[in-house]
Amino acid sequence: TVQGALETAVKAICGEDVRVHGAGRTDAGVHARGQVAHCDIAKHFPPGRFRDGLNAHLRPNPIGVLAADIVPDDFEARFSAIKRHYLYRITNTRANLALDIGRVWRVPRALDAGAMHAAAQRLLGK
Repeated sequence: TVQGALETAVKAICGEDVRVHGAGRTDAGVHARGQVAHCDIAKHFPPGRFRDGLNAHLRPNPIGVLAADIVPDDFEARFSAIKRHYLYRITNTRANLALDIGRVWRVPRALDAGAMHAAAQRLLGK
């Protein structure tokens, strides 16, 4: 899991067993972009060093840490998140997927975009 890989990377850098808390969870096979997580560590790092260390220890996993900052003690990734966005991608093509394999749902038969839009309106705000 991403959480497990991050916890292993933190242990390699800090020597501490920590729990990484994410702002949300994703199902297997779902890709998260801009996920926020936090962990509590005792060791202090210069700016950028913790992020770079995590990325070095996360290789070859397809996980990248974009930023790592010191946050207030009351910060909690799950409850401090101010918004979430979800993107569902469907490609309507008979051709097999190449670059988007595993990231897009391929539907080879014709879709009724009007009916899909009408149905999606019932999900807004849920």
